[in-house]
Amino acid sequence: MASADEQLKRLTDPSLLDKIDGLRELNISEYIPLPQLVVVGDQSSGKSSVLEGLTDLPFPRDNGLCTRFATQITFRRAEKSSVIVSIIPSPAADSTTKEKLRAFIIDDLTLLSGDEFITVLSKVTSAYTYIIKED
Repeated sequence: MASADEQLKRLTDPSLLDKIDGLRELNISEYIPLPQLVVVGDQSSGKSSVLEGLTDLPFPRDNGLCTRFATQITFRRAEKSSVIVSIIPSPAADSTTKEKLRAFIIDDLTLLSGDEFITVLSKVTSAYTYIIKED
């Protein structure tokens, strides 16, 4: 049996994490449980504080820009810092809406400071709201 250190190394292996993310993007998690951490709770119950503690990113707490929709954050150790922001559409969305949501990408950031994170969340929220209202 593998030691706790060996098990941890396997669980944090970048190639394994990339495979899990690929499966999640293919919506395999609908059929097979994939590892993830989910934070849920009532309004003002501390979800943003938990996420801040895990990510070191300041989650906004105002009515229009807080954690009202699912937010997936994936961190990886890499030689070069990069940030890619996208919208993953619901499997239940129609094909036109899925296409429009997938077209939203921000990929010109190398680091994500607190202010930039709030700006990015604002852009995502605006784009999502616009696309959903449009369709």
